[in-house]
Amino acid sequence: MNNAIKLFPLLLTCSFLAAQPQLTIGADARTDLEVTIYNSNIGLVKDTRSFTLPKGGRLDLLLEEVAAKVQAETVLPVSLSPDRAWVVLEQNYEYDLLSPMTLLSKYVGREVTLATYDANNKVISKQRGTLLSLNDGPLYQVGKEIHINHPGHVILPEVPDELVARPSLRWLVEADQGRHSIQVSYLTAGLTWKADYVLKVNRGATRGDLTGWITLNNTSGIAYPEASVKLVAGVVHRVSSRPRSLPARPMLAMARPPEVTEEAFMEYHLYTIPWATTLKHNQQKQVELLSRSGVGLTRKYVVELSPRYAVGPQLENGKLPVIVRLSLINSQANHLGDPLPGGIIRVYSEDRSGGLQFAGEDRIGHTPRDEQLTLTLGQAFDLVCEVKQTGYENLGARRTRQHEHSMKVSLRNRKDSEDVTIDVLARFAGTWQMRTNSHDFVKEDAFTAKFPIKVPAGEEVVLTYSVRVTR
Repeated sequence: MNNAIKLFPLLLTCSFLAAQPQLTIGADARTDLEVTIYNSNIGLVKDTRSFTLPKGGRLDLLLEEVAAKVQAETVLPVSLSPDRAWVVLEQNYEYDLLSPMTLLSKYVGREVTLATYDANNKVISKQRGTLLSLNDGPLYQVGKEIHINHPGHVILPEVPDELVARPSLRWLVEADQGRHSIQVSYLTAGLTWKADYVLKVNRGATRGDLTGWITLNNTSGIAYPEASVKLVAGVVHRVSSRPRSLPARPMLAMARPPEVTEEAFMEYHLYTIPWATTLKHNQQKQVELLSRSGVGLTRKYVVELSPRYAVGPQLENGKLPVIVRLSLINSQANHLGDPLPGGIIRVYSEDRSGGLQFAGEDRIGHTPRDEQLTLTLGQAFDLVCEVKQTGYENLGARRTRQHEHSMKVSLRNRKDSEDVTIDVLARFAGTWQMRTNSHDFVKEDAFTAKFPIKVPAGEEVVLTYSVRVTR
């Protein structure tokens, strides 16, 4: 018999398991629950349950309340009772869930009872028939007649053993009699998290208060009551359609501070919510990640001249937007210094009455400490930029593709009393050499010249330059 099991495990599993003593381990046996959620729509569930086996030997155990989107090949059951034997011989993920259609499908080709009721819900008649098919609706054979659908109800004698009310894991184990504690780890889809931030900025855009929020989403098919929740920030490499080893269990801190804690984990960052929380199925939950005040900010105004002005004569000239950006340093000296998970930062600024108004938003990537963050908020209303190509000359043969072009950039500040500096970024499609320029510039990179232009309130400043470009 043992040889037959080894040769034909899939064919004999159902009949073999049915012959063993069975025990259902429900959620009421759970003693600990930990959920680690990654950025890539997966979660690592660690479910610890304690139960008593009334007898030892070979047993059929049904573990209920596992995620509907569990990746069965990643399930890892580990015994936490070293003084008692526990060996898993077979493991099955049962996802043939009980429903009217799945229940009927198990009776195709079998006899069922067809009952007809009157308006008072009293049985008028009962008759035996055979369920022939469920394709595009049920077909019944009653005597020599074929019935399409049925006006009454179908009565079935029992629920087949292979149907379960909820996704479950079924094990065939060899175990000792007595008290056991096991931890079941598995990966599941349907668990996601993201970071969102709110930056409240003063009127001068010199200081701000940053609040970070964690948003958790659970569509994995079950709830996780009173779970210890951890979050991994970073891109974890996964191999498609292959089992993967589970990450090592990180150590828990002994004390639980009131704020989400952070620690380095491999090449990622691990965030721990310091209290047990419940993730309901189809629920979105928000938890505060951080709250920092007095963050120093720098506001910048930028105009970008695309390389198209440096590749040929331009017949169409006109206005370009003046982009508003905020930059900050993620350092302890700047009242921050926390590794920031990627997400969206929404900026609110004070108006004259002290109220907050929405001023724009931008997405950031995962940002380590001591790195600079730059947020693009929108376009300045009272700053105007008008560009015009004033000259273009082809200097070389077609093979060298060398030319010289001249530009006029008019910058107007329509603010009442605020002087500004506008960075004009001139980008070139090749190696370049500045020939003439009305204002100083710095070489931002191999293809960009930056002109920081001071524009007093209510005035206009004109930038001119000529540049030779070789492509």
